Amino acid sequence: MMEWRQAAWAGTALPLETRKPMNKLVLNGAIIATGIALGILHYTLKPKPNEREIQEYAEGMSSNIEWRGQVAPDFELKATNGEEFRLSDKVGKKIIVLNFFATWCGPCREEMPELEHYYTQHKEDGLLLVGIDSDEKRDHVEEFARDLGLDFPVTIDEEAVQKQYGVSGLPTTVLIGLDGKVQFYEAGALANAEVAFDNLLRQNGELAKNGQAISTEEYRELAEKQRALPVRPGVQAAAAEEDDHLDERGKRIVARMDCPCSCEKKVQACKCGTSGKIKKALASEDFKDATDDEIIRGLNKRFCVGAS
Repeated sequence: MMEWRQAAWAGTALPLETRKPMNKLVLNGAIIATGIALGILHYTLKPKPNEREIQEYAEGMSSNIEWRGQVAPDFELKATNGEEFRLSDKVGKKIIVLNFFATWCGPCREEMPELEHYYTQHKEDGLLLVGIDSDEKRDHVEEFARDLGLDFPVTIDEEAVQKQYGVSGLPTTVLIGLDGKVQFYEAGALANAEVAFDNLLRQNGELAKNGQAISTEEYRELAEKQRALPVRPGVQAAAAEEDDHLDERGKRIVARMDCPCSCEKKVQACKCGTSGKIKKALASEDFKDATDDEIIRGLNKRFCVGAS
């Protein structure tokens, strides 16, 4: 005999088998409604990006698009272990990931364990990870690498390679495929290396299998041709930042403000991406009646991770 129970909301009897699906339907509806309400609340409470943040995000996205498919610029740097690293010696033989970083950069430190773990998992698959520090003292960089247990080569760049790759913020990560071209360009910390790189590793594996990896000679020829071009991706934007016109207050500030990149230079003398952004902000934004000290504190908060 079918068990019957009273439907409390209508005073009618419904079979138990009928009521169970309805209870489940009501529960699912409540879960969906709660999710929508939380989403609305999150959207309402979450700070909206201002025009400056939107512009900086758009500039970063533009760099990502401009670089993909471009021949990777060749360079040579010395690693902290004393060995020379020349890109053209590795292109076509390895899938190369360049990570531009600085020891003072919070997001750089946060993403390093993720990169180290991925490199350890895939170095036998033909992956080579190279850290490129932003012109810091060697003992600082060596201590940083020891603290994080980095197993990949770490080099120190005196800003030349950053300029070649149009780096305007740290960290920036670039993947160069077996075809000698930039296949991935990302400004900002990577949260998930598998999502970023796994598919590219598979694609490059197919290139190797089909004998389509570029030769050293062919890559060097292409890199030399690109170097001779009047404008390369990212270079025009970087040059524009350096040439921004500063008023008297701006000139005063860059002459006395220490660059947040911890390079022991003033913003006026430093050529890093951070100093370029500070100069651009001073040239294009209205700081109204703020004092020089107030402007410097604000710029430090904005461009130096962990500044108070």
